Amino acid sequence: MKNILLPTDFSVNSMNAIDYAMRFFENQKCKFYILNVQKISEYVSDDLIAGSKTDTIYDSIASDNKKLISQLVKKLSKKHKSQAYSFHGLFDYDDFTSAVDQAVKFHSIDLIIMGSNGATGAKEIIFGSNTLQVIRNIECPTLTIPNAYKFIDIKRVLFSTQHCTDFSYEGIEIFKEILSMHPSELTILELDEKTTNVASKEDNQCLRELFPDHPYTYFCLNTIPGLVAINTVTQLLKVDLHAAFIEKEPFLKRLLFGSEYSQLAYGTQIPLLFMHR
Repeated sequence: MKNILLPTDFSVNSMNAIDYAMRFFENQKCKFYILNVQKISEYVSDDLIAGSKTDTIYDSIASDNKKLISQLVKKLSKKHKSQAYSFHGLFDYDDFTSAVDQAVKFHSIDLIIMGSNGATGAKEIIFGSNTLQVIRNIECPTLTIPNAYKFIDIKRVLFSTQHCTDFSYEGIEIFKEILSMHPSELTILELDEKTTNVASKEDNQCLRELFPDHPYTYFCLNTIPGLVAINTVTQLLKVDLHAAFIEKEPFLKRLLFGSEYSQLAYGTQIPLLFMHR
């Protein structure tokens, strides 16, 4: 059984990611944890005054959201009663990233699924920025779903990497399970800045050991910016799912130039699985 965390703020973006998760894991036995996180700064005084005199501030803020979570759990349980799914609601009154980290550890979460960006309103934009914080700071694989993206059968998968000799086999295990769950064509794209003659470069022993039972097509590029290469390959090959390892970038580089992975998270048009080495 897989333990899947589905953070939500009940925005269109986050609910779309939940719908994708339901289709993605069809015919699999899964335990879904639906997490809503709130903090005092998101509320104005009128929200607190609305509570009764016997309510604590926490109760005033948490009450409505707990009801929404309960309603969503009941709705999903009824809608997907034919599947081997179980649903559990979680509410936390905390910093978003800390709340997700606690849920991951306490419930032994195998995968987080979240909406990756939002362009329709303030809530979606805030939720998208939370997704980026989770990707960077939580040591758990995270599958991000673009705004309004609907599930389609996964026929071709892209795995992009910058360092083919520095893998964690545990870190990539979830990706290999997904390949088994959704049989598909695998393309591996290596972005190697040091290679001068990419025409003669071949995939290495590490890649062959990673995917011993799954044939793949290998490409290496070194003169095209990473994001351009990835987006081009994604469109040309009609990729349905992209997987990549998170690369630690110096703070100063992110500050001055921005993170390639933040651009990818916000700009991707297909679901993207972020893994940690």
